[in-house]
Amino acid sequence: MLTIKVPKPQNLQDVLAKAKSDVAAHDISWVGDERQGKCSSRGFEGNYVVDEKYIIVTVTKKPLWVTDSRIQREVKKYLSQ
Repeated sequence: MLTIKVPKPQNLQDVLAKAKSDVAAHDISWVGDERQGKCSSRGFEGNYVVDEKYIIVTVTKKPLWVTDSRIQREVKKYLSQ
């Protein structure tokens, strides 16, 4: 299991909407809102919660060949817009 904390942006709703749209192009399913949600794709599963300061993403399933650092980069890319 991998947990990633991303600082909560002021425009959270816009960032989540853009991220959801962007990941859909990569065949990733995303269901959620400004409080919590989950996502999945072939070989990947995860969820997120939003607190006062952070978006906290927990990756619960991933292929062994995908490194944690690669996942961290991708998550931060989508949620730090």
